[in-house]
Amino acid sequence: MMEAVITFDPPEYWIRDVIESYDVTIKVIRSKVVKDDEVRDLVEIIIHNDEDPQKVIEGLEVNPYITKVDISSIERNRILAAFTTVDCTVCRTLAFTECFLTSSSTTDDGKMEWTLLVTELSSLQELMNDLDDDGVSPQLNKLTQISDKDALTARQEQITRMAYELGYFDFPRRIGLKELAQKFQISTSTLSEILRKGQRHILSMYFRENRH
Repeated sequence: MMEAVITFDPPEYWIRDVIESYDVTIKVIRSKVVKDDEVRDLVEIIIHNDEDPQKVIEGLEVNPYITKVDISSIERNRILAAFTTVDCTVCRTLAFTECFLTSSSTTDDGKMEWTLLVTELSSLQELMNDLDDDGVSPQLNKLTQISDKDALTARQEQITRMAYELGYFDFPRRIGLKELAQKFQISTSTLSEILRKGQRHILSMYFRENRH
């Protein structure tokens, strides 16, 4: 298993519109093609300086690439939301490759950065060629060999962190297992297993570091 980090110019799409209009960083936590021309995104928007979160939301709601906005939580410098979006060329390109997206974020210089898990170099090369055909000028920044265990742990930590931030571990809970699973577009049994392993990993690290 290999981990690849690539950057590319954002295509004409909602992410490009938002980062050009507001001082924000966008992290796509989960993205899934639901129809030929529709994608469902779970997104974290980090707001910089004194940007007004409500203005960012209003911009999202009128964006021509977004057909539905579901806001999960709003804080002074952070928005968590799920979108239904259309006309994402690079999303469709990714969906039809053998590469698995583990994180997606905008960079300070306005690029998109994808971290991917790949099993074959040929699959990564195919993706890079297809993205080049999409006109987004992809660049491979890093390629490292990792273990399957490391790949799984990264996913566990990501989902466990988002469950924490959405209030799954609060008392009383602000979000239930079923609703959380719907946001990640996975089954409740799969989510439950991921959270159990994620919690075990976090507790193991805590007790190891605080043994004395």
